[in-house]
Amino acid sequence: MQKFNYLKVLILNSFQYLTHIPDVSGLSNLEKFSFERCNNLITIHNSIGCLSKLEIINARKCNKLKSFPPLRVPSLKELEIAKCKSLKGFPELLCKMTNMKKISLYKTSIEELPFSFRNLSELCDLEITSSRKLRFPTSSKISKKRMLWFSKNDDNMNSIVLSNVKHLNLNNNALSDECLPVLLKWFVNVKYLDLSWNYGLNILPECLSECHYLRNLSVEHCQYLEEIRGIPPNLKKLSAKECRLLSSSSRRMLLSQVCCSLLISYFFLGLIACLIP
Repeated sequence: MQKFNYLKVLILNSFQYLTHIPDVSGLSNLEKFSFERCNNLITIHNSIGCLSKLEIINARKCNKLKSFPPLRVPSLKELEIAKCKSLKGFPELLCKMTNMKKISLYKTSIEELPFSFRNLSELCDLEITSSRKLRFPTSSKISKKRMLWFSKNDDNMNSIVLSNVKHLNLNNNALSDECLPVLLKWFVNVKYLDLSWNYGLNILPECLSECHYLRNLSVEHCQYLEEIRGIPPNLKKLSAKECRLLSSSSRRMLLSQVCCSLLISYFFLGLIACLIP
């Protein structure tokens, strides 16, 4: 590998004979490593987690991959492990990952997020759709074994480390009414939130009104959603298609919010018209 230490990009996509990624420590200048759709890949050498200039790892659709090496790569910006159906664990993060902006881990078999997930302090885009095996803790009845970095009694943990996430996709994850308020505390600055296809949701809690940055919210196909108790004050778009059990009071609340937004818009348009000579 040292003969190729000048390489910056290595793409092994759809290489069906690849079963193991060997020691790549000699590729010291590698910035992008992609082995997407390598359906027979089973193991990855730990050295991938020590490439100091690596910015992008794409392991999407590696169906037989069950584990991922620990990562000590502060330069990493993007990690793509979506549709790795056999992947059971998220890689341990052995350092602060302040350059990481995007993670896609939907449609995996990941059951828990490690304590070190909090090292993603600058993460902006997180997609965890269709990951029904991933357990989200609730505000109560959570054992110490499952607390991970979400400890109920730890104020530092509850002040949460993912405050920079702006795009959050959690559709089709069997979210419950109990865990949603906890998640909203972690992602307090989110702008785009997708909760669609979560059949476990019956109520959108009052604390939703504390999400001052939320602009776009989707609860489409939440077929058992009955009540909306809080609406973000700056919400521009709410999509509730196929939410047929919504109460009449919740529908009136939505209509009132829409009318209020329209009045504010017309007020400012009128004000601008008056100011223009």
